[in-house]
Amino acid sequence: MLRKSIKYFTIAFVLAITLFSVVIAQVNVYHVGASTDLSGKNGLLYALPQTAIQVDVKVRKTDNKKGPYAEYAAKYLDLDKVILNDYSQYEVIGVELTPVAVPDKDNFYFVELDERATKEGKSLMLSLSQSGLILGLDNSLKPGDIKDVIAQIKGGNDAYSDLFAYFAETNLYEKTDTIIRKVVVDTAVIIKKYFEHRWIEKSNEEKAVEAANMISKIRENRFNLLTGYQEVAYEAGALMYMDQELQKMEKDYLSLFTGITFEEILSFNYTLVPDGSNESDKIPIFNFSSRTGVSDPTGSGGEKVYLEINRSGDTQVLSGKTGTVTGESIVGTGFFYRIPERTGIKVEVSKDLVVQKEMFISQFGVVSSLPVNATALKFHEKTGNIKTIVLE
Repeated sequence: MLRKSIKYFTIAFVLAITLFSVVIAQVNVYHVGASTDLSGKNGLLYALPQTAIQVDVKVRKTDNKKGPYAEYAAKYLDLDKVILNDYSQYEVIGVELTPVAVPDKDNFYFVELDERATKEGKSLMLSLSQSGLILGLDNSLKPGDIKDVIAQIKGGNDAYSDLFAYFAETNLYEKTDTIIRKVVVDTAVIIKKYFEHRWIEKSNEEKAVEAANMISKIRENRFNLLTGYQEVAYEAGALMYMDQELQKMEKDYLSLFTGITFEEILSFNYTLVPDGSNESDKIPIFNFSSRTGVSDPTGSGGEKVYLEINRSGDTQVLSGKTGTVTGESIVGTGFFYRIPERTGIKVEVSKDLVVQKEMFISQFGVVSSLPVNATALKFHEKTGNIKTIVLE
């Protein structure tokens, strides 16, 4: 007997469900719309996929950090190419486009079994994905997961820690004052000396002078090392090691004047679902500026980067043909499947970075139903089109 209420099946993992049926002719498949009434029907729901486009963006961020003694670079080291202000620069270095399948909210279907199917005791194997997408009608299919893609923005870490190796040296120096006191006793003059010790904080310029002197000393020591001034027969490995360490010290001290530049790679992920009913051929992805980087496309900063869509129109000839879905409460003769449309996808960040790719977009195509003599088949996971089919 048919139950009075609908059985709802929640698909939480990839599974195969055995339904009792003689042949597919005894299975009624309904396209589920807002007004579809499934009261008193026994079966399960499945969905056809629509194509979402995952956009992965790689951005190189270059941070320029001013050195603490930058204002004295010209005075003590005769350097003019130094960083005078902290700033960042951004550059898009890569864009990757990937089609992914997600359930189409406008293409859910209800599979109903009639009373004869239960009495006959024969089975039909359905394979569904984790998100409820139909994958096949027999048990030979090994379905793969179709993952829902969420835009993620990965940020960097604290890049300014320990930037300048020799900046955190002693900030105080000892100053000794000599105080002379003369004491006159009758005709005798007694001179007493007192020493007063004080700790005084160094000025920024005094610390810059010390750093500049250290650079000169390092260069002198390196010159003496390479010219054999010490008259010591160092081994080649030891000589190379000492030279490298002196170069590293010089570079670290110079960075106190010139500043430091370092890079990190940022990753941004966006998922866009083209609307099959929208005639617009451009979808904004993000805003980009070389000064502020990537931002939300609804904002005003930077230039907008678009996902450009060029539909081929290959499936227009099938629109309105027999068996295609155009309404809500349509009963098909068999299971429904999609015929996707070949589409050109383009993202242009700049004249030097243009990414183009051809994809099959499911929602741009048509939906049709299978014939009654289709007893076993497999679907393409990403498009919902027929992969293999057995007709009896």
